[in-house]
Amino acid sequence: LMMKLVVLACLLAVIPFQAEAGSCSGKTVEVWVANGFGLTGDVFKDPDPYVSVGGRTQKTRAIQRNANPSWFQKFTFDSPNSDFMRIEVWDEDSGLNGDDDKLGTCVEELNAMGNRFQQVRCTVKDDGVVKLFYKCY
Repeated sequence: LMMKLVVLACLLAVIPFQAEAGSCSGKTVEVWVANGFGLTGDVFKDPDPYVSVGGRTQKTRAIQRNANPSWFQKFTFDSPNSDFMRIEVWDEDSGLNGDDDKLGTCVEELNAMGNRFQQVRCTVKDDGVVKLFYKCY
C-alpha cells in the first residue's frame, strides 16, 4: 500500500508539468542571452564575441577581447512560425576583410512550459559555451 501511495504521489507531481509543455509557435518568445564561457577567437587573441538569435535578425553587442563575456540582453519575438530557435555565436573581426568568424550554431527546440524560463546551453568551437534563457507566453 505504501509503495502505491509513493507512485501515485510521484505521478501527481509530474503530470501537471507535462500538461504545461506545448508549442511556442504563434506565442511571444522572450529570450535572454546571458553569458559565455571558454570562447576562442583568432590564434593569438581572445574573441570579440556576439550572439545572433533567430538567424541574424537580432544580435547582442560585441564584447571586445573577452573569452567569458556577459551580455544579459533581452530579445522578444512576436508570434514566431516555428518551434525552433537558431543561435549563432560569432567573433567580430574589424580587420581588413572585416568578415566575422562563426564560432558555432545551435538549433534549440522551444517548449512552452507555463511562465517558467528554460535554460539553453549552446556548445561551440573548442567546447566554448553560451547560456541563454527563454520562455513562451
